[in-house]
Amino acid sequence: MKVVFMHYLKIEKIVRDSYNETYKAKTEKQRLEVGLESTKHEYDIYEKNKIIAGVSTSPWKNKSGTNNTGGQDRASTELLWLSLWNGNEKRWHILTDKEMSEKLFKKFKGTPFRQKVSIYNFNIKNNKFTLIGTIG
Repeated sequence: MKVVFMHYLKIEKIVRDSYNETYKAKTEKQRLEVGLESTKHEYDIYEKNKIIAGVSTSPWKNKSGTNNTGGQDRASTELLWLSLWNGNEKRWHILTDKEMSEKLFKKFKGTPFRQKVSIYNFNIKNNKFTLIGTIG
């Protein structure tokens, strides 16, 4: 099977566009203030009073088959940013690697996050969102 490399920003746009089409939304990528001292974070999917989400494209393992610690850390950090958001929007973390979405959920299941975050896998081949579980 031939694997074609696609830049993560292109994948984020595909996920955002698919979300908008599937859920009849008008989300955008948005850099938002989090906290009291002008700390900002860029969320990949945002529509005021509806949704705030991060998209992670890293696989659980590197091409060599070893743990992709950097990708796992970035995905974990995105959960933190989603938990810290003070708005009323529902929070989704959308991962394009099925193994990453399942293992990230397993790793954080039962932890006391400030806010509930739903972890979804996005299958880029059929543009389908699948809920893996909710943490927090």
